[in-house]
Amino acid sequence: MGTIVPNTAEKSRRLTQHSVLSFGEFFHFFYFFRLFRPNLLPNVLFPVAMKLRKRKTTEIELGGQDSFLDLVSNIVGILIILVMVAGIRAQYSSANIPDPSNHADAQMLTDINAKHQKLQTKEEAAVNLRLDVADLKAQSQIVSEHLQRQSMEYAALFDLMTSARAGIEGIAEEKSQTFKEKIEYQRQLLETNAKLEQLDKTKKYFQQVRPQATVMENIPTPISQTVEEKEIHFRLLGGKIVYVPFTELLLQLRRHVDEEKNRYMKQKMSVDKIGPVENFDMEFLLGTYDFPMLGGVGKGIELHYAEMVPKHEPLGEPLRGALASPQSEFRQKLCLFRRDIYTVTIWVYPDSFEEYQELKRFLDEQGYALAARPTAMGHPIGASPHGTKSSAQ
Repeated sequence: MGTIVPNTAEKSRRLTQHSVLSFGEFFHFFYFFRLFRPNLLPNVLFPVAMKLRKRKTTEIELGGQDSFLDLVSNIVGILIILVMVAGIRAQYSSANIPDPSNHADAQMLTDINAKHQKLQTKEEAAVNLRLDVADLKAQSQIVSEHLQRQSMEYAALFDLMTSARAGIEGIAEEKSQTFKEKIEYQRQLLETNAKLEQLDKTKKYFQQVRPQATVMENIPTPISQTVEEKEIHFRLLGGKIVYVPFTELLLQLRRHVDEEKNRYMKQKMSVDKIGPVENFDMEFLLGTYDFPMLGGVGKGIELHYAEMVPKHEPLGEPLRGALASPQSEFRQKLCLFRRDIYTVTIWVYPDSFEEYQELKRFLDEQGYALAARPTAMGHPIGASPHGTKSSAQ
């Protein structure tokens, strides 16, 4: 930015502007100097003015003679006055032009330069600001387009995720069904393998046993009678005997049905479980039935089926030890029941037929009536109103 210094051409242009007078200004100056202040005119012009004045008086007196000369003199005077006035105003104007050598004028030029620099700085800042605004608009347009593309991509990705989630849920449902079927197949396979293993053990046992002479003991078999009185139950499985709380669980079942009869009356068939009593639970199936009564039809509850479920296996104690020791659980339990009232019912499984013969001899010696309930391997001890009663010997 350069320093502002007035030049000669600028001075001339200002002088010319101040030197131009209107016709009114010229007339008033001329009238003032001629009539009231003739002493201000130069000495050279004063005789000419006086001469012109005398000539005008003479011409008036002579009736307008030499009027042309008077007019020319007036014009010349006017021009002289104009030149003087222009010189005075030019001198006054040149006096008002700031001089760089003057301290006050130099300070004014410095202020002007500073303001000019500030103005240029503001103009440059405005230009830069306009450029920044244009850049921001372009960047905003780019960002808007990018956001629009991102929004479209997000919508497409959301649709893809929704489709994938639906597919995954379908696959999960199919796998769940397949898994259930697989579990059922595995359970059946395990049961089949267990049966095959038991058959294999039985086969090996018979292959290893050599034929031996069997002592036939003639034990008179009394005539069997249907048990109508009280019974105590034992299970003989795997050569071990254990007490089965059949009577206690039936009593608990009656109390349970009385307490929960309102709930059981609402369902046609109900499956439930009670216990445990001495390591056995009872699972049972109840059903409702209608019967006639005064004023309408009544509804009752009946037991369809019940079975004893052991809490764990194996249960009981070896039969030979139980028969030999008076302190065994079997003999201690047997002593609680009178032989003339109770019948001993033995649920015997195929793997314990030999032990059953020993038990039969022992109970016969003790004077207990004995009822046998042969049961297939894997079948639980069950009861039903439609089942058969025990037959005692």
